[in-house]
Amino acid sequence: MGPFKIPKNCFIHWLAIMGRLSTLDKPWLHHIGGFCILCPDGVPETHDHLFFACSFSRRCLAIIRQQIPLPWPHRDWQHGVQWASSRWRGNHVVNAAYRSLLASLVYHIWQERNSRRFQQRSRPPSIVGSLVVEELRQRIISAHLQNFVSLLGLYRLWKIPWPIEGYSS
Repeated sequence: MGPFKIPKNCFIHWLAIMGRLSTLDKPWLHHIGGFCILCPDGVPETHDHLFFACSFSRRCLAIIRQQIPLPWPHRDWQHGVQWASSRWRGNHVVNAAYRSLLASLVYHIWQERNSRRFQQRSRPPSIVGSLVVEELRQRIISAHLQNFVSLLGLYRLWKIPWPIEGYSS
């Protein structure tokens, strides 16, 4: 994930990629009721639905795209993961930021699902999307990265003011 990784986000993201989150399509959870709690569509809760066929997660993605130009062309989770793993590979800071952004979005969608299911608390997609962007902005600002052209591009992409203390433009 690179210099911006957040361990809890990476873990949930890894579980989602492996299809191991306890979504309601698992045979041992059918008694709970298998519909997505995030959207009113009455669709069974699966990884493919939660990430990003669900109207809630698509709205979160739209909120993020209003702030950050996030290329995510797929509604199908597995195709999206394959696309991202081929597109955002390597150590480039922008790719690392996109990988961390995706992990953060998956984590917060999963947290929102759990909050609604187990605590009967909900937040609108605008709050969840903004929380994801702000979490990664703070991570980027706090990372100790060397001053190079890619870093300037990353700060522009994330709309972080430049110059930063200790750096010159």
